[in-house]
Amino acid sequence: MEPVIAWLTETNDPYVGYLTRKNILGEKINKKNSPEIIDNIAKREPVSTILSMQNREGWWGLDNYSFNPLYKNTFWQLYFLSMMGITKRVGGIDKAVSLVVGHIQKDNGSFRPDSGYSATLCCMQGISLEMLLRLGYTDNDFTKKGIDYINNMVYRESFRCKYRQNLRCPWGAIKILKAYNLIPDKYIDEKMKSTRKKALDFLVKYDIVEAAYPRKKNKSNHWLMFGFPRSYHSDILELVSAVVDAGCGGDSRNVKRALDYILSKRLPDGTWKMEYSLNGRMLVNIEKKNKPSKWITYLALKTLYKSRYLEKKE
Repeated sequence: MEPVIAWLTETNDPYVGYLTRKNILGEKINKKNSPEIIDNIAKREPVSTILSMQNREGWWGLDNYSFNPLYKNTFWQLYFLSMMGITKRVGGIDKAVSLVVGHIQKDNGSFRPDSGYSATLCCMQGISLEMLLRLGYTDNDFTKKGIDYINNMVYRESFRCKYRQNLRCPWGAIKILKAYNLIPDKYIDEKMKSTRKKALDFLVKYDIVEAAYPRKKNKSNHWLMFGFPRSYHSDILELVSAVVDAGCGGDSRNVKRALDYILSKRLPDGTWKMEYSLNGRMLVNIEKKNKPSKWITYLALKTLYKSRYLEKKE
């Protein structure tokens, strides 16, 4: 395993290295070094190229404040940057967030563009909240409004989605759980606990590997292919990573079977490959499809270690 850890902590990928040291090796990271880490991330590809493509007015691509065009507009650049370690400390992020929040977020706290979708997408509510939390806007009113909206939405609709024939959507539950895992404990109230528990209970209730969630169509091919970054769709690795971060370990039969599946996809050299990619659809490519991926390898190892699954194997 040492060669894999050495590969993950190479200096040319500072955020993957930081996450590996913190979440796999268990190192105590000095918070005083955070600005230096973020500045270093901002100077590295592909982050530096994405940042360089921002217009001086604050947007990327078209002056379009929607979820479309997928993966090339301002909303998606903010999401991708947040996933790769960028925060509001970096120049231009505040301006872009103000534009997106001002044009997409509704008075009730939901993120819903004026065109393209005739219903609120619970997956996009989770993605929007995750983005704001990762960028460092936990204390802002627009983030709190987003949390309140999700709490009420889950209470009323329990992850049901119009585009899933009004059945409960695991993709939406995954995105919301991922976001709620980022909320600091001091902010968590009873409504947030309820939302997180509903998402967790729903996701681990069914056979994860078989995607045995209520549906009227065939299982999506996305489910079995590990990818980073993900958008509104999801896969087994993203689900298991989220439920393990929420405190559910390998004691759950369905989670244990999913952890078995994750381990089964490890390559002989100890890495995992990128099986699904948004490359060619984003402004800038991230890693290479069908090649060993630092992001997938980090997420797989973090999930296996944090669930204590590997300890039980040894």
